[in-house]
Amino acid sequence: MSKPVEIFPAFKDYLAPARFKVAYGGRGSGKTRTFITLLVDNVLYYGWRVVAFREIMKSLDDSVYQEIVEEISRRGLDEYFNILRSEIQCVSGGIFKFDGLFRNQQKIKGYSSFDCAFVEEAANVTFDSWKMLIPTLRKTGSEIWVCFNPESPLDETYKRFVTERQYPDEKNGKPYCIVKKINYTDNPRFPQELLDDMELMKENDPDLFQHVYLGEPVANSDLSIIPPKWFAATIDLHKHLGIEPSGGKVTGFDVADEGADFNAAAYVQGWVVQYLDEWKDTDPNSAANQVWQKSIEFGSEEIIFDAIGVGAGAKGELRHEVERMEMRSQKPPAITAYYASGAVANPDDFYEQGYRVESIKAEHGIDRTNKDMFTNIKAQDYWGLRDRCYNAWKALNGKPYDENKLISFDSDTIPEKVLSKLKGEASQPRREYLNGKLKVESKDKMKKRGVNSPNELEAVIMAFTTREQNGWDDWL
Repeated sequence: MSKPVEIFPAFKDYLAPARFKVAYGGRGSGKTRTFITLLVDNVLYYGWRVVAFREIMKSLDDSVYQEIVEEISRRGLDEYFNILRSEIQCVSGGIFKFDGLFRNQQKIKGYSSFDCAFVEEAANVTFDSWKMLIPTLRKTGSEIWVCFNPESPLDETYKRFVTERQYPDEKNGKPYCIVKKINYTDNPRFPQELLDDMELMKENDPDLFQHVYLGEPVANSDLSIIPPKWFAATIDLHKHLGIEPSGGKVTGFDVADEGADFNAAAYVQGWVVQYLDEWKDTDPNSAANQVWQKSIEFGSEEIIFDAIGVGAGAKGELRHEVERMEMRSQKPPAITAYYASGAVANPDDFYEQGYRVESIKAEHGIDRTNKDMFTNIKAQDYWGLRDRCYNAWKALNGKPYDENKLISFDSDTIPEKVLSKLKGEASQPRREYLNGKLKVESKDKMKKRGVNSPNELEAVIMAFTTREQNGWDDWL
């Protein structure tokens, strides 16, 4: 019997036992092929019982059955496997079975004693399917392997394992959820045919290239305010331009609503976001205290907080901390209440767009005042962030840009999974119109679409809020 084959370095982490093993990314990375190689080994050498799932499987043609058969043949292991029409048996006692998840609850319960569930093309697996599958696979040491090319940042699988991670990297000192983005650059045997296609696509359709070969999700609606490619340009833009962070320091603080909402805080110097936090705390006083302490450490000159609803509860704690510093003859950060539904700033000034909004036209292009352009300060600030992201994209691509309308996120101090979540959040809110003015889709409407509140995004929005030319007068 042959020894297990060698695998590419990017996949070495998956050799360790873990409850979840998740590989996502673009075409040509070898994700499915490598997972099948490892699973054939485990079935052959350790007698694993594996069920390969897809969300919808009408026949074996919709499964990885053929890929497993080809792997067995390629490695000359046919004498150890009995390939049947509906399953693949092994002399070790191991087995491969194949099934669909959609509306298949009773049958899936029959796999509770299996060693592994391999969920392939998992991008479209629904919340209900995950809710059913994960607790079903209950054998001691059982594993769930997940492989997919991202589609939309709103997809349940992408949120569950990438942007809104529900499972820790480690538990009890051992690997628990291994999640890696793996692309063609991690495949030393990337075929020439795909290389040719990739190079042509990169030249002719850069957005499609980002999606197909770099595994970037795409916004699921043309109404998205910030396209993913614009946001992607903001990551480490200051490093690309060779500019060190400088200028005043500000904290944006989005206070959690009741229920499953999270607190979020963005710590910004000049136009560089240096830290992003998101955490669960239903006590606004406690959350405010946490933000205060980190703002002092960061050196923030101002804390801008969401003053609507539950956020009003943070006001007293922040005021208390201000008074304590003043009693010690220390200068505290300024505290600014942010009202998303408030009036636009600089209402009679003309909107200076960073990107032409083709759907809003006036006699001379889109030369409209801020009060005629936006319904409220929230819409104005969302468009301000949109303009910064577009300007960042122009700067990154060597096009003329406005140095006063940039934004950058520092990947050295903000974890990759936080940035991935923020990128997903940035593409979620949709633009709407009221009496010809731009507005942002309400959180209630987003919730009905299955989209969570974009907490990190709104903390950033507050940190970059549009200023009145004569300054704000809503300081506490």
